[in-house]
Parts: sequence; C-alpha cells; structure tokens
Amino acid sequence: MAGGLEPRDVSALLSAWGEGDQEAGNELIGVVYQELRRLAAHYLRSEPGGHTLQPTALVHELYLKLFSGEPLQLHDREHFLAVAARQLRHIVVDYARNKNAQKRGGLQGKISLDETHGLAVPTDSRVIELDRVLGRLEKLDARAAQVVELRFFGGLTDDEVAKTLSISSATVKRDWDFARSWLLNQME
Repeated sequence: MAGGLEPRDVSALLSAWGEGDQEAGNELIGVVYQELRRLAAHYLRSEPGGHTLQPTALVHELYLKLFSGEPLQLHDREHFLAVAARQLRHIVVDYARNKNAQKRGGLQGKISLDETHGLAVPTDSRVIELDRVLGRLEKLDARAAQVVELRFFGGLTDDEVAKTLSISSATVKRDWDFARSWLLNQME
C-alpha cells in the first residue's frame, strides 16, 4: 500500500481503535478507505472487460471483514497491511470459487508472477489454483508464502514487505525468487 498512508497516522489510529476508541476507528476507516480503493483498482485495472468484480465492491467486502466486528488487535501499519493482504486473498479466491460454481470452467486467464505491480488479480479458476498451491508453500516455507501474499495480494513493494516481516530487502528478493519459481513449477 505504497503511497498515501503515513505510517505514524495508521499506527496511532490502530492503537487507539484497538483500545476501544470508536472515533479513532471512524478516522482510521477514512484514512485507509481511499488507499484500499486504490489497491483494489490496481488489482482490477488489467482485467478483461467482462469481469464483474469492481474495486468498490472489493473494498467494501474487505471493509466488512476488517471493521464490522470487534476492533482487531493490529499493532501497527505493517500488521494492518499483512492482515489486509490476507483478507484480500480470501475475498478474491472466494469470488473466483463462486464465479466458477455458477459458470463451469470460467475464463482461463494466466497469472503472471513476474511482475505484480500493475497486475490485476484474475477472477477465474487460476486464482483458486494459486491459493491452493500457496497453501502448500506455506507448509514448506511460511515466510516465502507471506512474501508472495504481501506482494501479490497486498501490492507491497520489496521494501514494504521487508519492513512488514522484519527482514532485509535482499531476503525478500531471495524468498520471492524461490517462491515464484516454486509456484510456477507447481502450477504447470
């Protein structure tokens, strides 16, 4: 979620919201909504014209998952980004499963793991396959799977992933290279 969010602002609001401050929760929603909307648009920008998942619907679904219950115990901006990326993954996968259940086969698009910035998340059976294989990678190398999730579903840069996971950018690159190669091999 590179761009508009100031780390201090989000972290302070998350802390206050976690302690029960509803006003901080409302302000937090206002701060993160536009950034989440930008991220959703980033995902869907290069989708084929016939898809039905819209950025606003994706953000609203994410909003409901994150903010409709009790305040989450999110420690800082990085923790929020990790949780948001995980929830986006689940939303997109659920959408693809529902779409495929309604329409056998769906569109057979490709998922490019070569370049995630500017990439739209596909809304077909390939995203379900990616989720399944990513689950297997989590058992093999949990950190590498987190790197993929944060980059692919969270839209984070290598530096943001490094900060989120408290590792170096070089480690992120190594994990990404390994995970990308492993995932592509498993999906072929």
